[in-house]
Amino acid sequence: MAQGMQNPAQHLAEEQTALMRLVEKLRQEQQLLSETTAEGITDLITEKARLVAEMTTLAGQRHQYLATIGFSEDEQGMQQWMTAHGSAADKEIWAAMFELAQDARELNRVNGILIGKRMSVNQGALTALQGKTAAGTFYGPDGQSSVKSGGRRLGVV
Repeated sequence: MAQGMQNPAQHLAEEQTALMRLVEKLRQEQQLLSETTAEGITDLITEKARLVAEMTTLAGQRHQYLATIGFSEDEQGMQQWMTAHGSAADKEIWAAMFELAQDARELNRVNGILIGKRMSVNQGALTALQGKTAAGTFYGPDGQSSVKSGGRRLGVV
């Protein structure tokens, strides 16, 4: 047996708790990304990474044990084991984890969109600060365009 595990559902409650904490962190991230400042996002990202690492370890142990008892090393194998051998409590936790995973996937998708929008706004601000525009819409104090063209003037001898 892999690492003294009695069954692949042995640590499901721990996985569920970690997944619940991850969903909460994703919600917090979404709130921060929706605000004007994203202060605290670095700490949140660090905590998310720690939770993902913890979940990866727990799932890896479960997958390894599934393989040792003849099931595929993935969620499909776990579902097959659950159908054949899982207790009612294990099945309830597994179903709740599936729902949480769907929530996490959607939150992560929306957060990715928010990050993309924030990056676009930041890039636009940087471009404006650097004085680069495609249309040359910056004007100097004399009312003339401050974007200089490198071409020759027509009609000048």
